[in-house]
Amino acid sequence: MIKELPGDTLPLATPAIFRDILESAYRRELQNLFSKNVLAWLWAKDTSLWPAEDYQAECMESNLGWLDLPGQLGPLLARVVSRATKIEPAGFEDVVFVIMGVSGLAAESVLRLPAAKLGKRTFLLDTIDPDSLRAFDEMLHFDTTLFVFANKSGKPIEAHSLLLYFLERLKMMGIHSPAHHFITLTEENSYLGQLAGEYDFLDSFLDPPGIHGRYSSLALGRPPK
Repeated sequence: MIKELPGDTLPLATPAIFRDILESAYRRELQNLFSKNVLAWLWAKDTSLWPAEDYQAECMESNLGWLDLPGQLGPLLARVVSRATKIEPAGFEDVVFVIMGVSGLAAESVLRLPAAKLGKRTFLLDTIDPDSLRAFDEMLHFDTTLFVFANKSGKPIEAHSLLLYFLERLKMMGIHSPAHHFITLTEENSYLGQLAGEYDFLDSFLDPPGIHGRYSSLALGRPPK
């Protein structure tokens, strides 16, 4: 229901910003942080920096895992680069990245970089539309195609369905070791990681602890859950 407001409504207040007062408060708080050596507390993962209930402590400690990422991403990226250099020598000409969700835009941006070229053709697949898949299927040379499935949890039924579909297509074509046409990028103990182990995929890359869903697309172009 829409009601007409009376004509004598009170005027809205006009906000005022006083730059000098804000700057003074900012510098006072900044000096307070320096004097208490808050940066050292942060690197020590001291959760007392934030007021919270006891039941929130575990979650807060987990959220500070990102502080360890600078030392963890180096070895992971070295493994990724090493694997990428082996794609063409292994006989793969087409590389298909299967990524579901709007964060696939991050992966698309990464794959557009000149240094991101893999094989002779690189594709980004983010749909389960039957007509689109049928047309895409006809474009591929399955015996020389590598599928890269990227998802933190691996639970979305769309990604799982595509994985089983392409795996079955490879089997139907009589391709030797069809599971060796798959690589996963996921998180530890994820459903996708379990599938990679069960089927004996060519390789599996795991997110270091501390990369939350919203930011995982910035690491190796992966989308969030």
